[in-house]
Amino acid sequence: MNSQSHIAIDLGAGSGRIMLGVRQKNEIQLVEAARFNYAMKPVDGVLCWDYQGLLNNLIDALHVVCSKLDAAPQSISCDSWAQDFALLDADGKVCGEIVSYREQRTADMPQQIAAMISPEELQSRIGRKAAGSFSTLGQLKFLAEHEPNLLDRASILLHIADLIHYELCGNVVSNWALASVSQLMNIQTQCWDTEMLEKLQIPTHFLGKIASGKIIGQVNDSRFPAILQGVPVVSGVGHDTAAAFLAGDSAPDDFFLSLGTWAMLGHQHDTSKPFPDKTHPMGIFPGLWTAFRGLPGMWLQQQCIQHWKKQGSFHSYAAFDAAVDASDCKGIFDPTSPELFNPPDMPAAIQELCDQNHSEIPVTPGDFGKVINRSLAECYAQVARQYGQENELIVTGGGVNNAPLMKELSLRFPAIRKGPCEATALGNVKAQTAALS
Repeated sequence: MNSQSHIAIDLGAGSGRIMLGVRQKNEIQLVEAARFNYAMKPVDGVLCWDYQGLLNNLIDALHVVCSKLDAAPQSISCDSWAQDFALLDADGKVCGEIVSYREQRTADMPQQIAAMISPEELQSRIGRKAAGSFSTLGQLKFLAEHEPNLLDRASILLHIADLIHYELCGNVVSNWALASVSQLMNIQTQCWDTEMLEKLQIPTHFLGKIASGKIIGQVNDSRFPAILQGVPVVSGVGHDTAAAFLAGDSAPDDFFLSLGTWAMLGHQHDTSKPFPDKTHPMGIFPGLWTAFRGLPGMWLQQQCIQHWKKQGSFHSYAAFDAAVDASDCKGIFDPTSPELFNPPDMPAAIQELCDQNHSEIPVTPGDFGKVINRSLAECYAQVARQYGQENELIVTGGGVNNAPLMKELSLRFPAIRKGPCEATALGNVKAQTAALS
């Protein structure tokens, strides 16, 4: 790979990859250079991320990738899932655990927040009438109530991509796109809403500088490959879904579906107007906002496949797709059901919901795939209709490679336009090239 390359670290909620991007004329060519996994683990009964495992696997993957480079890349940047965060102490060490957004302990935080701030005031500040239970705001409210000493020890809060940037260059900077969906940012001032947090009795001393599309330092840590030392670290579009949106080059009236572990369905939005009911504000970069609904995505199928692999009954994705096409199972269920958030047995949970819905119960893996795809596509179509969108749908992300699901979508939308499969990495690299220009 030549010296015009950029390294995009793309961290999803369970697996990561390293992509190399090269701008050639007016196009960016992407190559997947490495992929690695990490997991959640229970710590004293709380579902947490194995961050040290994630970091070790990332460093190992970077060494493998960089051993094949003939010159240093022009820049490096990370994007990640949103909401989850680390708290660093005064010595720059992670204090406590990095709790997963799938941990259920914050379930009643929206009610506690609503008792302190009216829905109308909350909407004027964060764009929603209710806080999200697993949002950064919801998680911080829980800590303020139950672990205040941990917040007292904290010197800085960093979301996951920001934490990786810190590991690379030693500088603490909060990415604007990640801050925009944390529910800590005021959508009008586009700064941390310290006044709201003080009303909620949440400390604010650990909220730092926000940046977007900026070089924030250079790699200067010996754990990383020698060829990376001195390479600019860019805080670009740190939220994976925002990066995918940036890659899609959508127009103001376009309706898009970013389809990965989660599905994000939405469109551009003018923040001077109220956000549509049940949508979430998501900033791409200062001045560009979207209104989106967070919906279940490939998580349902991924969890079923993991279950079957443990049983030795899953053989290949090609065979699975063929079985899905061959199935005529008519089952359907509500994929937004809370029972599917993190069940111990996903296939059993889906069967139970189909039974409750008085629809055909899936039995074979092909049946499950058919039922999941039908249910997801119907869910997306219903939400689109709620917002008056019944025309073309732009689909980006790994889900565009799920042919059976794309077929179900084509039955419910008059036109489907496929965006880039590697949308998140493409948006990541686009933001890097813009920061360097």
